[in-house]
Amino acid sequence: MKKIYLDVKVVANNEVRNVAFAQGINRTINLNNVEKILAIMKVKGYRKAEMVQVIKAEEAIKTGDIVLVDINDKEIAPSEAANYFLVVDGQHRTVAASLYNEWARDNKQNEIVVPAIIVELQDETIAEYINDINITKKEWGTPDYVRGAANINPENEFLKRYNELIKSESNPNGYPISTLNLIFCGSNNAISKSDFSLLCSGKEEKGKKTKKPIIPAHNMEVGNKFIKICKDKGFKDADIAKRYLITEFNNIKITTSSVDEAYKIFQSITANDKTAMFNSNSNLDENLVISQFKEIKERHNAKQVNKTTIVMQPSSTKEEMTDEETTTYAEVEEAEDMIGTPKGLIRLK
Repeated sequence: MKKIYLDVKVVANNEVRNVAFAQGINRTINLNNVEKILAIMKVKGYRKAEMVQVIKAEEAIKTGDIVLVDINDKEIAPSEAANYFLVVDGQHRTVAASLYNEWARDNKQNEIVVPAIIVELQDETIAEYINDINITKKEWGTPDYVRGAANINPENEFLKRYNELIKSESNPNGYPISTLNLIFCGSNNAISKSDFSLLCSGKEEKGKKTKKPIIPAHNMEVGNKFIKICKDKGFKDADIAKRYLITEFNNIKITTSSVDEAYKIFQSITANDKTAMFNSNSNLDENLVISQFKEIKERHNAKQVNKTTIVMQPSSTKEEMTDEETTTYAEVEEAEDMIGTPKGLIRLK
């Protein structure tokens, strides 16, 4: 007997609808994959960040080449389309959610409403878009988890900034996670892929015995200012992403115990300094960066010494001489055995 699935609710842009599929276009459900996803859901719940991609069903059928069916493969009348979202990516998660809700009812647990994002197709048809997804579908990488964590925590400045800067297929000029960690947290392993995965699950803390926040200590102002200074000096994102510059910046912060000193040294970088950091292939070179920063710091320190050195010279102004003479007379005006003459003081005998 064919399995009858419970209807699944999908929420996108705060609108809740039933789930629909495109007959003959959505890929065939692999029940083994569904069972694996279901097992994870029972233990960890639904990963809120792993949103399925949907299109409003009434929009999907406008061209007349899409036939909508519900989760049990029953055809949906065009007049009912406005009650559905067409799932273009995430049908395995959707079916797993249906099975989870069945289990939840039996075990008095909360049922899942599947989070979704509405996609807008440009030049592709729905069939082409779904086929492209089926062909290129792969496991989530760090950028995917960063995006997911940012999506479910839209007000979090830290996650928002990481999502903007992370290197990914859609942002090839972005920064690796280790570089972002150095820039904003001061440590290359401050937050990891697994940490972002926990954030995607709605967690805020990690650790079995001792709990601690998943999002590490960070300073967005310092990180953003570092990036701005580097760009003002002509460094590209690809240069900053290599970690050589942020390593020097952090070393200065630590050795001087002053982020302001690090700012000043970086702001003192000249065009010649920058040129000296690149090799013959026009690539930022780690050894050249280290060598040039040694020179930059020595030059900066020498200037600081000159600023604090005071050169004392004899006073020669009339006003200063008058003051000096007045002071001298004041000191001896009570001496009874001294008299003043045009040539100076004379002791009486």
